[in-house]
Amino acid sequence: MKKIYIRAAEQISLQQPLSEAWMTDPVSVEGPYAPAADPDFRTWLTPAESRRLGKILKRALVTALSIVRKTGVEHPDAICVGTGLGCMVNTEHLLETLCRDGESMFSPTHFMQSTHNTVASLLAIHTKSHGHNLTCSHKDLSFDLALFDAWMQFRLGRIRTALVGGYDELTPSYYTLLRRIGYLGAEGEVPGSETTVTMLLTDDSKDALCELAGLRILYRPTPEELRQGLEHLLGEAGITCGELSAVITGVNGSRTNDAFYEAFTSQLLPGVPTLRYRHLFGTGYTASAFAPYVAAHCLERGFIPEALPYGSVPLREGAPRTLLLVNQRDGKQYSLQLLRALCGN
Repeated sequence: MKKIYIRAAEQISLQQPLSEAWMTDPVSVEGPYAPAADPDFRTWLTPAESRRLGKILKRALVTALSIVRKTGVEHPDAICVGTGLGCMVNTEHLLETLCRDGESMFSPTHFMQSTHNTVASLLAIHTKSHGHNLTCSHKDLSFDLALFDAWMQFRLGRIRTALVGGYDELTPSYYTLLRRIGYLGAEGEVPGSETTVTMLLTDDSKDALCELAGLRILYRPTPEELRQGLEHLLGEAGITCGELSAVITGVNGSRTNDAFYEAFTSQLLPGVPTLRYRHLFGTGYTASAFAPYVAAHCLERGFIPEALPYGSVPLREGAPRTLLLVNQRDGKQYSLQLLRALCGN
């Protein structure tokens, strides 16, 4: 069976952009809403591109260009994008103009850049990639399904490289709507924020951060089906629950959300240390993209930062070797990812 590796991973978030400084010196952010910290786009983009592109497009493009520069893979075989909200800023500009001035006055640029698949199209244009191109928009599993799509393309032997990313921007007005429906912003929860994560997947282990050793998506699983899905995932990779270095969950301070993760870890993975990440990067529809980003760099560097562990189970001695990533939506949809360190890491 063909193996799949994460060759590179970049982020723009609440932390220092295009950097892994969060591993030793994380930025602490308080409050219910916090936008991402942007890099200097002038370093990467021409003045014309900076004026023409919306912020979510600039973030996605800069992270992708950074990966191209680091890896030398200029034309990936596939581009798979997950986004929950799409290009919200341009969508709001378009709708506000229509409401205020009617249909004859709106900007075609805002219209063209308002669709969800604009990000994947932009990445394809700049990397001159003419192959598989897909955008998944499925709330909290948007990124996970994009990653699963790339996973299937590798397993079918259709591609050897893929850019996979999760992208969302959160405007103040849309934050207000999400807070009203109780999705985020409640007292005690991590900040609602924006996501930009881009990863390069390859079938070559050279210079890779880690191996993507397994991936499963489960829809409305019973407790027994969830247990079997976990066992099959670990069994295919040739490991047991006891050999897991830790499990990374999407806890965010919401009692309803966190209860599903607590039930999962206590019932299926007792004695396995638990890690979190959303308190550092914020939460949103594609915040799950930070989980493999975090796990890949922990495995590559051979240590788990002090800011990640939570719960009563202490970390095991030595460098982490295998990390299980769990993401869920209302207990109805689950994503299980298994990342494994490479020999010598």
